[in-house]
Order: sequence, then C-alpha cells, then structure tokens
Amino acid sequence: MKITFGLKRLLGKGKRGQIKEKWKFDSKTSLLAPPIICDLANTGQKNIVFGTNNGKIYSLDKDGAVKWVFDAKEQVDQVELMFFDVETANSIQSSPNTYDLNGDGKKEVVFGSEMGVVYALNHQGKSLWKFKADGSVRGRVVIKDINNDGKAEVIFGSGDTHLYILSARGELLQKHEIGAQIESTPETINEKIIFGCNDGTIHCITQAGHEIWTFKTEGKVVAQPAIGKIFGDEKNYIVIGSLDHYLYALNLEGELVWKFKTDGAIYSRATLADINRDKKLEIIFGSCDNNVYALQCTGEKIWSYETDFWIVAPVIVDDIDKDGNLEIIAGSYDHNIYILDAKGNYMLDYVPGLSGVMQQTGSYTDVMTSEPGKVTGKKIWQYQADGVVVGCAFINETKNIVVNTRPGKVNNLEHE
Repeated sequence: MKITFGLKRLLGKGKRGQIKEKWKFDSKTSLLAPPIICDLANTGQKNIVFGTNNGKIYSLDKDGAVKWVFDAKEQVDQVELMFFDVETANSIQSSPNTYDLNGDGKKEVVFGSEMGVVYALNHQGKSLWKFKADGSVRGRVVIKDINNDGKAEVIFGSGDTHLYILSARGELLQKHEIGAQIESTPETINEKIIFGCNDGTIHCITQAGHEIWTFKTEGKVVAQPAIGKIFGDEKNYIVIGSLDHYLYALNLEGELVWKFKTDGAIYSRATLADINRDKKLEIIFGSCDNNVYALQCTGEKIWSYETDFWIVAPVIVDDIDKDGNLEIIAGSYDHNIYILDAKGNYMLDYVPGLSGVMQQTGSYTDVMTSEPGKVTGKKIWQYQADGVVVGCAFINETKNIVVNTRPGKVNNLEHE
C-alpha cells in the first residue's frame, strides 16, 4: 500500500498536447523588452504592442498583422552625441503601458525612450503629447491615480536622478531629486511611491517628494517592486530583487522581513501567485544564475529549475492548457521558452522495491537527484525561439504566448 502511494505521487498524471508556433513577425531590429497585450479601442480585439531598439512602437493584431507603427526617433544634436550611442539613442528599453488618459473610452499608449522622451499615443498610434526629461527613461512608465483624486498621474524615473510625476495631459506636476539614477519601474500603494535606484537603495516617497523610508541593498536595483498580501492576511508586503543576488521581502515600513540569496543578479519583477492553493502567495522569479525559483511566502525555496543561461525577463503564471492547474512561462537567454508545472515535481531517491531515482511522467527533463521528499522544478514543454528571449506576454482568451527575442522576431506560440 505504501509502495502504491509512493508511485502515485511520483508518476502522477502527465500533461497532454504540445506547444507550437502559430505565426512569426520580424521587426527587422532588436527588441529589448516584453510585449504587452491590450484592447486599445475597447472593441474586444486584442493588440500586441511593443517597442524596438530603433525607437518604433508596433501594434499587431492577434494574427500578427501590423495595425500601426509609430516612429519615436528624435534628432540628436552634436552635444547629445557625446552622451548617446547613435545606434541606441532612441531605443525603447521597457514595455509600454496603456491607460484611458483622456476619458474617451479608449486606451492611450505611454512609453519612454533612451533619449529621455515620454510619449503618449492614442489607440491608433497618433501622438497626443510628449515630455522630455534630462536623462534616459529605461524603466516602464507607471500610470496610477496615486492620490485618489479621480485623475491619473504618469510616474517614471530617469537617468538624470529624478523621479517625475506628470498629469494625464503630460504636464509636469512634480520633479523629485533622488540622488541616483533610476532604471527601476516604480510601484504605488497607499499614496506612496516605491522604486529602486542604481546605487542599490530602495526608496519610499510621497507624491510631494517626502522621503518616508529607504532600504539599502548591496547592488543596483532595476527590478520593479511587487506588492501583495503574501501571508494571506490583510497586510501588504514588498518583494524586490537586486543585482546583489538577493530577493528581499519588506513590510510597508521598509523593514526587512526576509531575504533569499541566489547566485546571480535579479533584474525583473517577481510574480506573486497562489500556486499550491494554500491561500497564501508564493513568489516566482528568475535569476542570472540561470534558475527559475518558487519560494514560500516565508522565503523558503519550494523548488528551482535550471536553464542554460540567464532568466532576466519576468516570469508569467497562468493556466495555459485550461486544465485548472497553473503553469509558469519563463524565457531564457539560452533562446528557449520553458513551461513549468507551478507545483513542481515531487521526487524520492528511493522507493521500497525499486532502484534508482524516478521522475514524474510528463516531465521531459533529464532526471535530477535530490534529497528524499524534496520538490524540484518540473518542465512540461520547451520551445526554442529565434534568439535571446527578452520577454513574453500571454493572451488569456486564445491561450497564446507571445515571445519577443533580441534579434527582433516576435513568436506567437499556442497550446494544442
């Protein structure tokens, strides 16, 4: 009876189907950030929107056809050429954001560039306004009503060491000197703005610029904070990674709750999701030690899965095959998309009457050894893309994965 139970836990039920390419789009230039999926015109039709290294914003339909293109290329004078690489001066290094800025029922597209220009486009890709900062805008532009006055604010950090707050019409409301370059995407909660800096400091400030607290790490912080009720109670916590190899969990007073060490830099926002149905949020993220990690809310590792190169882009947690169980989508610099079982793979080194290590059916990875009773990462599917994977997005309605690669190809993958 014990043997049967052990075998059931080990073998489980395999996943069905496969991941295959539905279509491919060539932007003919490098891509540096994940795409976004949005319904710009509020018609129920999804758009795939992304920026390029040469300063263009594309909007594709669900079949990969171009709906519009906006060229954000700015003229570079001789003085600016001293500070910018002409090849990347107009590059868009983060995903655009969307929001109905003018209340017309349609969403505008807002993004920043290496030249320090923040643009707002209408749903058809036409320019509404632009704002020039004094340094690069590498993080994503955040659009939130941070003071609950019914009006959205446009928030972003810059390489000129300032945090900017604009109105929905692109007018400067606040400009706060932080003292270090900002590449991190800000996050907001309870009228507070939280973000990291290149000097390793995490800041929490008010809209007026009053410093509430700071927390110092030992490396550059470019990741966006993730905020959630990870313990399943009413308290929110901040989870953020640093290039010092640590993932940190802080309370809203800026006090350290726990930290988890990896062997590589952490560049992107962690994903918070209840992957084991314990009514608490687990933390899933990638590291430049080549691993995808799943942690308990208390910071202990549940499992990790090793790829062949860095995991820089945020991971996605969703049910891609509609079986009621969550999967994790992770893109690697090794040119592959990995789809992992969110719960991991329970493995035993020894089952009475059997020899060797057994692995759960449906995992196509090489056999991994672990201590008895441990959970390891479990790969379900793998797809080789056209180059370094810089980010993915997921279309819930069609269950398609959109993959951006460094060479400029956009792959649309589907489960069947």
